[in-house]
Amino acid sequence: MPLFTTDSNNIFGKTLKEAGTYNVRVASAVAKNSQSSGKPMVEFNYEVLDGEYAGAPIRYDYAVWNDDTPEHFEMSVRRFNTIMIASDIPSGKAVENVPQIAGVMLNRKLAVTVDWEQAQNGNWYLRVKGYQKLLQDGSQPNGVTRPETAQDSHQSNFSGNNGQRSTNRSNASYGANNGFTSQTNFNAAMPTNGQASADKELPF
Repeated sequence: MPLFTTDSNNIFGKTLKEAGTYNVRVASAVAKNSQSSGKPMVEFNYEVLDGEYAGAPIRYDYAVWNDDTPEHFEMSVRRFNTIMIASDIPSGKAVENVPQIAGVMLNRKLAVTVDWEQAQNGNWYLRVKGYQKLLQDGSQPNGVTRPETAQDSHQSNFSGNNGQRSTNRSNASYGANNGFTSQTNFNAAMPTNGQASADKELPF
């Protein structure tokens, strides 16, 4: 029995505690190859721009490029278009390769919808489920907090605290990311340097 399991949602500092739709900045965008398929991908990490959770990170949003078949190619074009158009990149811009996308997206702003997803280790993490342009009225947390795990329940009982987290899942509908996939064992992913470079002139 391990002493504990590392958990990015259980740390000191600014942490996102509710699902919802948030205005964000792309804090890092790293081009790499998928660990599971070897295909090109971009790992996006975001920072919340406003509201109660301003400054909180949203990590490990993966966009994989797959052109094995015409159908996969069309889906890949659509998945990258979705996030780029949401960040106000105009139509009609030619994209040469996946690393170019990573460079162009760094520091851009958009809104992402996040919901709770359970990892293989039993812990719950906020995962990006949809993208849209910045919300004019600001970020909109929906009140759905992290579901309680069996380990949480044990710790709560041990400490005499019955726990305050809601176990309800959000039923709100929104645009799915359609192929922006988390890696199979995303709890094993390690952080990148997380540092956004200084603003620079972008090719778009």
